[in-house]
Formats: sequence, structure tokens, C-alpha cells
Amino acid sequence: MIADAAPVAERMTRLLAERPRTFYELLRELPDVEYRTILVAWGSLRERRALGRDDDGRYVYRAG
Repeated sequence: MIADAAPVAERMTRLLAERPRTFYELLRELPDVEYRTILVAWGSLRERRALGRDDDGRYVYRAG
């Protein structure tokens, strides 16, 4: 993972722990982050299987 991606993954985790969001909503919450860094951070969350979906298809953080 690129160095800047780890803090972004943590930010995404906090956002998704607050409430379910679509990927687009997450993008809008991170206007200060380059898109490539967001994709790398997103990939790390997917690799860790930290993401789930709610009944409406929005992403949620799966703790543990």
C-alpha cells in the first residue's frame, strides 16, 4: 500500500462505521485525497474483508 493510503483507509473506516455509504458518497467525503490513493485504500479494505453491504447495497464497516 502506498504510504498515504493507510490514513485514508482509516478515515474510510471511521466514515463507514458512522453510517452506510455508497462509494460515491465516500469520494465526496474525501475531496482532499487523490483518486488513486482512494482506490489503493479501498483495495486494502476489500483485501481485509472489512467491508459489508446493507440491505440497500451501501457499504458498511465490518469490525473484526
